[in-house]
Amino acid sequence: MIDQSSPVSKMWNQTVYAKFAGQVDPFEDHQFFRPLDRAYTGDNTFWETPSPEPPLSSEFWETVKNHLDDDRIKEAAICLAREILMHEPDPNRLIFPAILRAGTPVADWLVRLLPGSVAVSVSLFAGLGIDKTALSRIKSEYPDRKIVFVDGWTGRGGVAREIRKTGLGPLAVLIDPWNWADFSGVREDIFCPSACFTGVATQGFSRTFFTGENELFATYSFAEKYWRKDVVKAWQATCPKPEAGVKPETKPETKTDTQCNDHFDTTAQKPKESFYKQTDLRIHANEVCRALINADPEELYFFHDKDFVSRNFKLLLLLAEQRGVKVNYDDLRLAELKTFVACSLRVKKN
Repeated sequence: MIDQSSPVSKMWNQTVYAKFAGQVDPFEDHQFFRPLDRAYTGDNTFWETPSPEPPLSSEFWETVKNHLDDDRIKEAAICLAREILMHEPDPNRLIFPAILRAGTPVADWLVRLLPGSVAVSVSLFAGLGIDKTALSRIKSEYPDRKIVFVDGWTGRGGVAREIRKTGLGPLAVLIDPWNWADFSGVREDIFCPSACFTGVATQGFSRTFFTGENELFATYSFAEKYWRKDVVKAWQATCPKPEAGVKPETKPETKTDTQCNDHFDTTAQKPKESFYKQTDLRIHANEVCRALINADPEELYFFHDKDFVSRNFKLLLLLAEQRGVKVNYDDLRLAELKTFVACSLRVKKN
């Protein structure tokens, strides 16, 4: 497990519950990473090898930094913090196990919005579930705090279903298009620039991987020369201030696309409904972003026209250009999937 005083932990001020298997070069030591076109088929041996990391240019990271200050994301974060306070009004009783890696930046904002709360980082994979060894240690080290799992967004609900199996705590996410999370900031398919954050640039280690029962999930560390601490600091600097109105009784005066969700009602008897539709496409803007980074996309599809996409999904277009992925606009079939963005993947058939 990373010591809290290590440089990697200090980037996010979160203890990372993982076993480090040594340092590798993310761009040269290809033998330690799985191929881009290898897809998860339900065989959990898939999680024994981490996904590869792309070499992204300084120009790309500067563009990411320029897109971090997004009012829609800030409002979603405030709404998310309000919902959590309805669950537990005292932040001093909260601990946020952030799901690596998308949950880490969101949990970083939550502890700033809810002073007194604590965040740590932990691993979870569909099929394998949460890192049980790590979770046991977290419960032991923070026995008096309520667990609220944190992720960046939901896709088809895989993470939400795995967390429900633990029976230990709700799931909070920033963006929840299909309504899978217990707490969420917005239910629209909007893009969060932190979806671009890679392990190389913003954490200093690889995606974690499974090594055996009763063991922490493992990871490879990366040399500090690859880190982009400036990107992490820029994200942290854009976090709304706690005085922005994070109170459980506060309601937005006007409705917007990023209005606070009203699905958390402590008096409600009927459970909220989640949407699901089977598709071979990778869906939702942030999941598509991860595919452009860690997988092998074939074509990219947008619900909106080119002008709208150019204004709202510039970073996705930049990644598609770098990867040589064909881009399609005005794809109205995406409405049936309740998504604004999707992509097809090149995957091995075996």
